[in-house]
Amino acid sequence: MLIRFFKKNKVAFVASLATGLTAGAASLCYGSSSAVPGSDPNIFVNLAKKVVPSVVNISTLTTIKTPSLHGGPDEFFRKFFEDFFKYHNGGRGGSGGREGEDEDDGPSPRGPAPKNAPKAISLGTGFIIDSSGLILTNNHVVAEADEIKIQFTEETNEKPTDGEVVGRDPELDLALIKVKNKRQMIPLTLGDSDALEVGEYVIAVGNPFGQGHSVTHGIISAKERRIPDFIFSNYLQTDAPINPGNSGGPLLNLKGEVVGINNAIDQRAQGIGFAIPISLVKKVLPQLKSKGSVSRGYIGVLVGELTPEIVSQLGIPKDTQGPMVTNVYPGQPADKAGIKPYDVILEVNGKPIRNSGELIAAITGVTVNETVEIKIARGKEIKDFKLQVTQRPSSQELAKSESKPKKPGKKDKAPSHIATGLDLEDLTSEVAQNLGIPADLKGVVVTSVAYGSPADSSGLIRGDVILEVDRKPIKTAESFYSIVKEKKSYLLRIRRADPQNREGFMVIVLDLKGK
Repeated sequence: MLIRFFKKNKVAFVASLATGLTAGAASLCYGSSSAVPGSDPNIFVNLAKKVVPSVVNISTLTTIKTPSLHGGPDEFFRKFFEDFFKYHNGGRGGSGGREGEDEDDGPSPRGPAPKNAPKAISLGTGFIIDSSGLILTNNHVVAEADEIKIQFTEETNEKPTDGEVVGRDPELDLALIKVKNKRQMIPLTLGDSDALEVGEYVIAVGNPFGQGHSVTHGIISAKERRIPDFIFSNYLQTDAPINPGNSGGPLLNLKGEVVGINNAIDQRAQGIGFAIPISLVKKVLPQLKSKGSVSRGYIGVLVGELTPEIVSQLGIPKDTQGPMVTNVYPGQPADKAGIKPYDVILEVNGKPIRNSGELIAAITGVTVNETVEIKIARGKEIKDFKLQVTQRPSSQELAKSESKPKKPGKKDKAPSHIATGLDLEDLTSEVAQNLGIPADLKGVVVTSVAYGSPADSSGLIRGDVILEVDRKPIKTAESFYSIVKEKKSYLLRIRRADPQNREGFMVIVLDLKGK
């Protein structure tokens, strides 16, 4: 399921930034605050005194380009920071905002800034990690900013300090800022998020809705949460009240150690927030400090998760765990080594791999140009491969290699020899061009899916390209039905593009039995 971040919250702010932003009612009930752990009734008081001086408020000034208006109620998640735009255009105030996509997810949907373009003032949070003046925050807090201002306290006579971005990791949504200020910088201790347990108390510190340094508390609700927009992180879930403006702020344990960086909220609910685990941040921090960017390993495969139906079709042991290869990119390390679609990856460098998240973590954690050993299951065989990891292209580079999607042209209904619920069209060069599909791709295009049909139940949708049936390449609708001609189950490998035309590959089971 593709989950996207909310782009903005259409709220008109009444007060100016200088006096704080107010949105709606001031009182929100998040549950009892009397649930204090342990015997120290002042534990949160002492924690606040310890950590708040190391948390900073971040404001940026950004030139507003032509805003895109796409987005809708089906978007579940929202980054915190985008809500804090206030146009300054001849005294006209109003709400506006950045698109909620990571800046490296593809070309900007906005056009060039016109003359006298309005400016946007935006708010977020960061925290000090080094006494020299290094501050960690989210990348989307400072992306595309013309000016960055850091406020250490809420004292009215404090002059904001200029901040400079010295390192960015858009794919993990991290940014490292450097400030020069004579004040004493007290860094927070980076803890161990791997050691966290569900139910453990945490506090969040940030700048919600421009209210300034604010402290809330809750527990770790879950670990290993996946959000498809950011494939490089398994998130921490917390019910500590966090709101727009907390983005980039710390999530801390009762020792005052940072265990996560607040990053996203579930817009549909109250008390469902997400934080980037600090143990993952610590792995890339040295590269951010030394190079200003992060290099990640890449082997050139796309993978999907196994289901019992797919396991049965592949003829592998029922207890097999691991991500299944759904596509291998030509000329990349996996292709050169001999890895193929339908292979199930069992181990990387001797470490068991149970799902796609663990594979991504294992491969991106390997130093570029190093050799990695991969164990796979291919049917009843177990095979070992050695391959040299290359540098993963950025999301921007991947997006630029794909053309924008276009609406399908007039279709020619393919002949049907058995009821599947599918209408298929041969993937000619003209059709491929109209759909924004790579010209060298071979397969058939799904032009419609009948509601409640076997194809609908299997998860096929309009625009899918069926590449293989039972591991046999498909080039025409006729070749599809030359294989799919009995009421049984078939293994399909398909290519599917998301709304931004970023391609993905998956394997599904088309079950015609009893239909």
